[in-house]
Amino acid sequence: MKNYIKNLLPFIKYSIVGIIGTAVDIGSLYILVDYFAFGIIFASSISFILAVVNNFILNKIWTFQNKSKNYRKLFIKFLIVSIVGLGLTLISMQILVFTFKIWYLFAKAITSIIVMLWNFLANKFWTFKTKDFKNFKTQDFKYDLSIILPCYNEEKRIESTFKIIDKYIKDNNLKSEIIFVNDGSTDNTQDLLNKFSKKSSAYKNIELSNNQGKGYAVKKGVLNSNGKYILFTDSDNSTPISELPKLMHVLDKKNIDICIGSRYLDNKTVKIKQPLYRIIISRLGNFLISLLLIDGIKDTQCGFKLFKSNVAKEIFEMQKVKRFGFDMEVLITAKHYGFKIKEVPVSWINSEDSRFRLIKDSFITLKDLLYIKLNLITGRYNKY
Repeated sequence: MKNYIKNLLPFIKYSIVGIIGTAVDIGSLYILVDYFAFGIIFASSISFILAVVNNFILNKIWTFQNKSKNYRKLFIKFLIVSIVGLGLTLISMQILVFTFKIWYLFAKAITSIIVMLWNFLANKFWTFKTKDFKNFKTQDFKYDLSIILPCYNEEKRIESTFKIIDKYIKDNNLKSEIIFVNDGSTDNTQDLLNKFSKKSSAYKNIELSNNQGKGYAVKKGVLNSNGKYILFTDSDNSTPISELPKLMHVLDKKNIDICIGSRYLDNKTVKIKQPLYRIIISRLGNFLISLLLIDGIKDTQCGFKLFKSNVAKEIFEMQKVKRFGFDMEVLITAKHYGFKIKEVPVSWINSEDSRFRLIKDSFITLKDLLYIKLNLITGRYNKY
């Protein structure tokens, strides 16, 4: 009985709000016409808008208890639902009164029920819908650490990287899994990954049939991980796995949710620098990111980031960017929800066999930056 009442409660609240809204509609119409001598059509429009605003506020705060701060987007949705409801009212009254010859007051009662059900369901499942996030915080972790390695045509260097990480795990007695994500490689990468996975049940590989992009590959790895902490790093071993304790120390000892490696906090940590043109593009990119998206982070693109599991999975669930711009998206989403990010200097060695294409990837990343900014403005990262 309690569950039945609990499930019915939102509709009861919605009905009460509807009654209040009707009172606002009729009351304001009466005042505008009788006291201010407004025309009936003009007064009806104003009273309708006042009722919609009243219903929107009460339903958001009280009925559905929606916590989103994106009032503009929610109100537009609510207004659309209300206008469709008005259309249903006119159509229903036309059919019931003139086609079925039903007494107009009885027809109005039937119509009101139909429209109220429409408005309630549309607002519950569309306007004020809350995203259903999995309860990652309560899961039992099989591993202390998950290491995500996105791979695309890495046959020349993935074996060396694997051996270094494998040795590090064994030497430090880490309870860790390695998740390789083969992003549609066309070389011998998959055969090598199959060989690695045979060494331990904790070493797994996910094979994507087509190349989707580094961001998509990392997302697949994160969402299929089972470690208390999640690290993603590059297959070229640009930042050695031996830098992990710097990041782990921050998450263990401080109230931090995400710790990211940085090439720009301490120039001494960069052992082999990028070519000058890549340094210029990288710095320009970080300037634009800081200007338009996320301030206070010097290096958003370093491929060595450590997350608490529940934080990573909530953020990557919302990820929409598939290629290089995903780093920006992940960090701005984290900031948007108040997760704490700490940047620490890490060793970094530039790989001569970089996958970065100067012109094409620069434009793709710029496009991603603008796409992320648009998503923020329109509320696409909102949980509610």
